[in-house]
Amino acid sequence: MKNTLNKYIVFIFFLLLISNLQLTAQDISDSSESKKVVATGTGSIFDNNIAKARDDAIEDALRRALEQTLGTMIEAETFVENYQVIDDNIFSETKGYIQNYQVVREQKRNDYLYEVMVTAMVSMENLQNDLEAIATLMRRKNMPRMMVMIDEKNIGKSVGLLNYIEAETNNAETAIIDEMMEKGFTFIDQSIVKQNLTREKAAAILQGNTEMAAALGKKIGAEVVLTGKALANATEVEVYGTKQRSQQATVNVKAIRTDTGEIIAIASADGAYPHINDMVGGAKAINKACVKLSDELVEKILSRWQKDVSSGTMVTLRVQGLDDYSQLSKFKSSLQYYVRGINSVVQRQWSAGYADLDVNFKGTGEDLAQRLSGKSFEGMTVKVVGLSQNQVSVEVSVD
Repeated sequence: MKNTLNKYIVFIFFLLLISNLQLTAQDISDSSESKKVVATGTGSIFDNNIAKARDDAIEDALRRALEQTLGTMIEAETFVENYQVIDDNIFSETKGYIQNYQVVREQKRNDYLYEVMVTAMVSMENLQNDLEAIATLMRRKNMPRMMVMIDEKNIGKSVGLLNYIEAETNNAETAIIDEMMEKGFTFIDQSIVKQNLTREKAAAILQGNTEMAAALGKKIGAEVVLTGKALANATEVEVYGTKQRSQQATVNVKAIRTDTGEIIAIASADGAYPHINDMVGGAKAINKACVKLSDELVEKILSRWQKDVSSGTMVTLRVQGLDDYSQLSKFKSSLQYYVRGINSVVQRQWSAGYADLDVNFKGTGEDLAQRLSGKSFEGMTVKVVGLSQNQVSVEVSVD
């Protein structure tokens, strides 16, 4: 009787296990499917610029395609300054991405609005492995360019000698560029990077000076700088009574947005390679680490960019010309009402008529600049005096 009961329990457990595996497989299948959806978006026409309005309408349609297909995750964030609550912000983050899309209908609705209808393929699969979707995302981000600077050291023992040698090489830079270019990322020529470097500036950047790295990248036209350290070191290990040389490498890299100095991704990885020649083994160990690191870096950067295009980009708005804080408060509160696409405005700095505002905006810095240029509201007129991909400088005159 006891054996029969045990067999029955095992049989029930087996059925439950099979059922659970089937449900899991179904969930994976469902989550990995792509869905075709039709969505309509609109763009505002400024100064009769139809091309720009069309681009804005397409972006609006793609965001709507994501939202109606996958829904959104709503998050609330309370900003606190000097221990006082200064603002409550609610924002949405769409989970998923656009694989590809096609414009099926477009028209000028009136003198101020352009309308576009698209069919889009929406997916929940891993964006990192979808080259077509990466290319689409790159276009939506205006094809960002990247720059690489890695402080690399390969330390080992000279063959046949007792002294140790240390070599400064660029294996890490080459490996990272090769891996990320296969995914569709574009890079500034390394020779241009070197031409714009002084020894002091290079040393500062390689020691972790984020501000200087961002300034250099901005100067030579890179929107993102990858900078960090790579170190290979040789050790001797005993395997089954035999001593063998093994080279271990560690690589750490951070991705910096050049216009704001913001760190958008951090990645690290280790690699090992056994070789009788420490320099050769160290180079190969660094290369292995960079292959792993590049995968992590690509995933994090793409995730950040996807969030930017679907939920809004943080654009730094630098404001000058406001005489007192009451004018600044009036300007901040008016922005969301009069400027389409602004989700939230947070003040970061105010001093002597100058203010830095973090604006969560559905679009690029150029989009925001165009919507602000010449804008008049609440007795204030805005003039755009500076622009980069994610930073806009304006001068406000008060009537």
